[in-house]
Amino acid sequence: MKQFLMLLVFLITGSVANAAVAEKAVFGPVQYDVKERYGKENVYKGSFKASEGVYLIKLQSGSKMPERVDIMEFTLNGEKLLKEGKYDYNFIAGITGLQTENNFEVVLKDARPSGFKRPPLPPRFIIMTVTPYSGTLQKGFYGLYVWESLKDLTALLQKIAGTESGVLAAASINLTLDVPARAEAMRKLSDRRDSSALPFITAVFNDTQLSPDIRGEAALALGTLGDKKSIPLLINGMLDPDEKTRLGSTRALSFYSEEDTRQPLASMLERLDNMRRDAVIRAVINSGWKPVGTFITLAESKDPLVSRTGVSLLGSMRDPRATDLLLKLFQEPGERDIRTIITSLGETADARAVAPLTSMAKDPARRAGKEAELSMALANLGDKASAGLIEEMIKKTESRQTRVQLQKAYKKLTGKEY
Repeated sequence: MKQFLMLLVFLITGSVANAAVAEKAVFGPVQYDVKERYGKENVYKGSFKASEGVYLIKLQSGSKMPERVDIMEFTLNGEKLLKEGKYDYNFIAGITGLQTENNFEVVLKDARPSGFKRPPLPPRFIIMTVTPYSGTLQKGFYGLYVWESLKDLTALLQKIAGTESGVLAAASINLTLDVPARAEAMRKLSDRRDSSALPFITAVFNDTQLSPDIRGEAALALGTLGDKKSIPLLINGMLDPDEKTRLGSTRALSFYSEEDTRQPLASMLERLDNMRRDAVIRAVINSGWKPVGTFITLAESKDPLVSRTGVSLLGSMRDPRATDLLLKLFQEPGERDIRTIITSLGETADARAVAPLTSMAKDPARRAGKEAELSMALANLGDKASAGLIEEMIKKTESRQTRVQLQKAYKKLTGKEY
């Protein structure tokens, strides 16, 4: 199933008839090797005859992954159908019209190595074959990992009922178009809220070789469709290495009810290490998603690490329910680190937090070891009356590191250097 979802030939309507693939080639197969190495261009020009009509161009990049060409460019009859770039597919299938006389140019090269390193390189090449095409696929160039899956994936695309939706789907993965144009096509497909496109959009989202711009739009498209089966995919998307995919996945989850996302989100946060948990926290904050109930549940957990995660998220929610719990925990922190609670209270933008924070800051015994967090929290809340209190803490602290943090808070609050 995973391999199937990773495949990326996304074709519009109709199916690839076996006869189309089996037809006698009008050109090829011909192999073009990367002979000049280490970033140097290998340019191949050729021509062939054909009857006017629509043809299938098969570009096979190596016979196994190490032989895949790093950078490729393809021009046919003066039109650049594949711009110079990396195409991380084993095959590219091009549906295009041909003339009686056809001229092409293939440019291949290795990625340029860094510095003066010249590591040994495996042989790299492409094999080009052109056959007549009798199917009904939209013209374009599409990447895939397994050539034989073309027919099955075409059947997947046939599930898209709307003609315009099908056109947008094909455009979103047509390699002839640049990434912004493909991302825009996916965005427009999302706007149509065509539920018949769900399998296609899911496949796009799951292809990690695609540009994050496109995958991020695919994530949002899943969110707009609102199918609950997509929630686990989007939860995993919050951990994606690329920020755009993380952000798109997080925003997509905001389209669902909190009742539907609470359990999978809480379970995911509970099992993460600190580094990945922090990445998810940033994604939630940047996306504007506010699953307050979920974070309240986490903050109330008896597990210190889980509770800390919930507490650290509550302040950014800017929600009265979050402030209510933080004020309660401030008075009765239990085993929780009160410095995390203080910091979170400072992020609430809720005036109710000023009085309890000020009360602690005025008491030398209670504020000991918490001066930096208290001063920054009051500065974040914009309480101008706290300037004198921060000055006092600056004068009395014996820690150079704490003094630096206090001075930053003073400048943030007053706009002046201390």
